[in-house]
Amino acid sequence: MKSVVLERPGVVSLSEAEQLHPGPWQAVVRLRLNGICGSDLAAYRGTAPQVAYPCVLGHELLVDVLECPDRPELEGGRAVVEPLVFCGSCRACRVGRYNCCAHLKVLGVQIDGGLREVNVVDARRLYLVPEGMPDETAVLAEPTSIAYHAVQRSQVEAGQVAVVFGAGTIGLLIAQILTRGRGCRALVVDLDPWRLGVAERMGATPLQGGREELIRAVRGATGGEMADVVFEATGSPVCTHMTTDLVAHAGKIVLIGWNPSPVEVDTVTLMRKEVDLLGSRTSVGAFPYVLRLLEDEVVDSQSLITHHFDLGDTASALKLLDEGNEGALKILIDGRQA
Repeated sequence: MKSVVLERPGVVSLSEAEQLHPGPWQAVVRLRLNGICGSDLAAYRGTAPQVAYPCVLGHELLVDVLECPDRPELEGGRAVVEPLVFCGSCRACRVGRYNCCAHLKVLGVQIDGGLREVNVVDARRLYLVPEGMPDETAVLAEPTSIAYHAVQRSQVEAGQVAVVFGAGTIGLLIAQILTRGRGCRALVVDLDPWRLGVAERMGATPLQGGREELIRAVRGATGGEMADVVFEATGSPVCTHMTTDLVAHAGKIVLIGWNPSPVEVDTVTLMRKEVDLLGSRTSVGAFPYVLRLLEDEVVDSQSLITHHFDLGDTASALKLLDEGNEGALKILIDGRQA
């Protein structure tokens, strides 16, 4: 069985996977689809400090369940994988927030992931995909869970206005949950006109420009009050800094994008406006709800998914994402033809 290995930054190989030895509460699964995301790109570029090389990428997983003795009802079905390994005993885990476990490991980041033909995963982290849901919709469950958790953290209400920095996959998913799932208005900020066009077709208001232009645009869209919530989904220090400019008094800022290093934040403005500054990491308990959102077509999967590559051509997929080609959003690796 083949496995995609990132040997070192920029070097991808297709290797024979080690023999599987499933233990208690483990399932044997076959890859159907895997999504490539910013975390994979950071590992490919060598800018992800959590990654130790060589590593197997892959955490946005749609699989066929081949063997699952502890949950036999899953066998023969399609499932998505919650890619988190947590200790269960630290403070975060004890209060039910295992997504920020002090010892958290994520498949494809700190530990080997799922970009292999056949793999062993934790049976407790599998969620059956509803019958009739297309594979290309189901594979979006993991990134949608990140967007869902960020929106949940914000406690945004119907009729409110949100700014979303970033028209990548996560930013566009946040925008769709806001507009289609929460009845909010979403203003999406990005530098890429093509991506802003996608955001507009999804029902968001596209914004582009420098700091003063964005302040004027948000002021105009909110009657001068600025945004109830600002979501930062780029990991750009410039965007992170601007969140305090665009948020309303008594508003909220939710940070999702990972900055490359600590950034300067205007704490005076945070205090003057009494803004709630919230971090958002992966998700907790989100997958059942996310699958319902996907089943109800809250997410436009056809607009998000732009490219398919076979398992053996993962290197080309990462190169395409690395080059930042216009017209590339969510790239899928297809294990069905492996």
